[in-house]
Amino acid sequence: MNRAAEFRLAKISEAEVTALRERIAELEAQINKPETEAFMRGVPLEAAHQRERWGAAHDAGKAPLDWFWLIGYLAQKAATSAINGDVEKAKHHTISTAAALSNWHLQLAGVDNRMRPGIAERKGEA
Repeated sequence: MNRAAEFRLAKISEAEVTALRERIAELEAQINKPETEAFMRGVPLEAAHQRERWGAAHDAGKAPLDWFWLIGYLAQKAATSAINGDVEKAKHHTISTAAALSNWHLQLAGVDNRMRPGIAERKGEA
């Protein structure tokens, strides 16, 4: 850490640190809580959640068919939940399917390549 950063950190009060930690927790809770009522609000939240949960920085990505199978799998979960009468779960899976499509679009556009289906983390990586 450079001296300027140390100086700025030294001026942060304990109350400010606590407030920042609370805000981080609040934002993480928003990303990690499934949104099922507002589709257009839920898709970007779920897409961010997927990138954080399933990101794999060590690999260049998977082929288009990996995305196809992921999206089919998620859509099937939505259909199965709807057939079983679990509307909340079905709504969640429609949003997670759309979020996966959003992440595929980001990957194709070269904007964000963190969410790549089918790539496990190497041992010791987090």
